[in-house]
Amino acid sequence: MIIQRIIAWILKRGSVQLRVSKGLFLALLLNLVFGVGFFLTERSVQTELTLADSIWWAMVTMTTVGYGDFYPETFIGRYVISYSCFIVGIGLLGYLVGTVAEVMFERVSRKRRGLMKIKETDHVIICNCPSTERVLHLVMELRANVRYSSKGFVLVTDVLDELPEEFKDQDLLFLKGNPTREDILLKANVTECDGVIVLAQDPESADSDAQTFAVGAIVEMISTERKREIKVVTELVSRHNRKMMKRARTDGIVSTDGLTDCLMVQEYLHPGLHVVFEQVLTNFEGSQFYIFDTRLTGFMISEIHMAMLKYPANLQMIGIYRDDQPVLNPPRHFTVGEDDRLIMLAENRGDFLSFEEELVSKKIS
Repeated sequence: MIIQRIIAWILKRGSVQLRVSKGLFLALLLNLVFGVGFFLTERSVQTELTLADSIWWAMVTMTTVGYGDFYPETFIGRYVISYSCFIVGIGLLGYLVGTVAEVMFERVSRKRRGLMKIKETDHVIICNCPSTERVLHLVMELRANVRYSSKGFVLVTDVLDELPEEFKDQDLLFLKGNPTREDILLKANVTECDGVIVLAQDPESADSDAQTFAVGAIVEMISTERKREIKVVTELVSRHNRKMMKRARTDGIVSTDGLTDCLMVQEYLHPGLHVVFEQVLTNFEGSQFYIFDTRLTGFMISEIHMAMLKYPANLQMIGIYRDDQPVLNPPRHFTVGEDDRLIMLAENRGDFLSFEEELVSKKIS
């Protein structure tokens, strides 16, 4: 009757964590009770027995370890204290193991179904999942970059019921929900992320641009309210919606609308050019394009080119970003302005930063 009431108290409404806490508390309490009982019944025949020894005996008995260094010699000690300690210990230990297993299973299940709040920081959030192949390719391209090789990635979408097996191999976290909802973005820990990539939910439908715009605008609003810079890049299905997308004030807008036609024409005019574009656009091989803020204000393009020819690393200056517009292959007499950014072709970011430091140092000296 007493055991039934104890079990009912433990199983009373509450979270699994609370039930585990109750079980642990009860285990410690019973360990103390049985230890005291053992000490009181056995101390008359075991004169060297201490209370600490008795509590130790209760612990190894409840856990069914039974070292045998202490054992009862009296009738009450054997058939009242020991029997009760052994039976209660087995039941309580089984309950605790089962409850802990339940907690672990529930946690894994919730994580797989995208129901857990994201605690990751400095991660990249990917909104929408037009296909598993696209998301995987995007993640692998980013991880090919040294700066993102160890960063976490979180996929936010409401079209998946649970995390696909392919994503588990890439350590990709999943949060189920509509990314146009602010509470879902906050649950993805958007305020502590490295940046957000918003994919078009349906790359074949221009209607997806409206949802993409909403996600970008909400992230920018959160960024403003929390006074924290959050990089956002959005995918645009129809170039006719570019003006609308610009109102979201995101950091970048990428549209493939019409781009394939341009590449086809360039390949027709200059066969093999598509391989060049493929190499500079991937992080897996060759050199990549970079855009750098620069300290080379006042330098002429010809000066920079001459210095690069003498520098040991492979560097090429392709152009300049001025007033948010690229100026490709600028004339030699062109001078770098205060707010200009340089468009570079390099094997890695460090090569240009070292080159810039050396050039600035020479000018100062």
